[in-house]
Amino acid sequence: MRFAPPPSVRIAERSTGMNQVLARSYNERLIMSLLLQNPGLSRMQLGEASGLSAQTISVIVRSLEKDNLVLKGEAVRGRIGPPTTPISLNPEGAFSIGIHIGHRNLDVVMSDFVGNPISRRAFFYDEARLDDVRRTARAAVEAAMAEAPKARRARLAGIGLSLPSDMGPTIEEARAILDFDFEAELSRASGLDVFIQDDVTAAASAECMFGAARNLNDYLYCVVTPHIVPRLVLGGRIHAGHDQAFSGESEAAMMDRFLALRDAPEASGDNIDSWIGAVADELHALIASLGKFARVKTAIIAGLLPDAVLAEIVSRLSGISGADSETAIEKSRLGPWGLAIGAAALPFHSRFMNDSPVSAG
Repeated sequence: MRFAPPPSVRIAERSTGMNQVLARSYNERLIMSLLLQNPGLSRMQLGEASGLSAQTISVIVRSLEKDNLVLKGEAVRGRIGPPTTPISLNPEGAFSIGIHIGHRNLDVVMSDFVGNPISRRAFFYDEARLDDVRRTARAAVEAAMAEAPKARRARLAGIGLSLPSDMGPTIEEARAILDFDFEAELSRASGLDVFIQDDVTAAASAECMFGAARNLNDYLYCVVTPHIVPRLVLGGRIHAGHDQAFSGESEAAMMDRFLALRDAPEASGDNIDSWIGAVADELHALIASLGKFARVKTAIIAGLLPDAVLAEIVSRLSGISGADSETAIEKSRLGPWGLAIGAAALPFHSRFMNDSPVSAG
C-alpha cells in the first residue's frame, strides 16, 4: 500500500480533461497554498508573500483563472493607489472523495476545493475484515460518484483513503487489510488516482489546510476516538506519537457509543459528563508530558464527536490547564467527519499544494 502525500509534482497517467488542470508548476502550487491559507489576497500581496515578480504573478493568476481554480472578488478601493482585486480559491474548482476506514464503520465524503463536505455517508460492519472492508469501500466510491452531478465528477482530483495502523480484529486480518491494494481496487471502480495515508496524519494535514491550524507551523494535534491519538507538527512536518487508551469499556463498545453520539447528540446519556472529564484529564497529562521536551503554543483537539461535546472537552481542558498555560487549546474545525475530510484532503495536497510551510504574514 502506497502512502500519500507522494512526490510534489505528480501528473495523472490517464488521459482525461482534468489532466492539464492537475499538472501544476511549483510556483502555481505555491500561489494556491497561499490562497488556501489566506483567502482574498491581492496580486501585490501574493508577490510579497511568494517573492515572485508582478509579471509572474499575473501569468499564474491568469492560468489558474482559466482553469477555474481561482476566483476574483470585487475591486477594493483604498485611500491611495489603484483599486486592488482580492483573489481566492474557487470552491468548485476541484473536488475529491475521502474515505475513512474505521474498525466498525466506513465514512465517505465528497469535498470541495476548500474543504467543505458536500455530501457524506456512513457504512457499517461488525468487524473490520478484509472482504467486508473491500466491498464496502468500493460501494462507497460508487455511491459517491453516482450521487454527484456530471460536472462535479469531471473535476474530481482523486480519491483519498485513510485508515488506522491497527486495523482488524486479529493480527492476520490487520495485515491483510494493510497489505491489500486499495489503490488498484478503487481506481478500477472510479477511473481516479487513489492516495492513502494513516487517518490521524491525514486529519492533521487537513487541519493545516482547512481548519484551526491554517496559519500554524507548530502544533499538537489530538484525535479523541476510543484512544487519544496524537500527532506533533513541527515546522510543518508531522510526527507520530503513541496512542493513549481509555480504561473501562472495550474498544468496540466505545466505538459504537462514539458513532451513536455522532448521529444523535441528544441521546448522550447521563454518564457523558464524567467521561468528558476523564478525556480532559488524559489530554492534560499528554500535553504536560510533551511540555517537558518541546514547547508547542497550540494544541488542537479533534474527534468523531458532535461539536458541542468536543467544545465541552476543550473548555474543561482549558480550565484544567489554567490561564497561565503556555499552550492554547483549540477545537478542530473539521467536525465529527474530520477523519474522512482528512482523507479527502490527500488528493488536493498532492495535486495542488506546496509541501513547504508558507505564510503571507
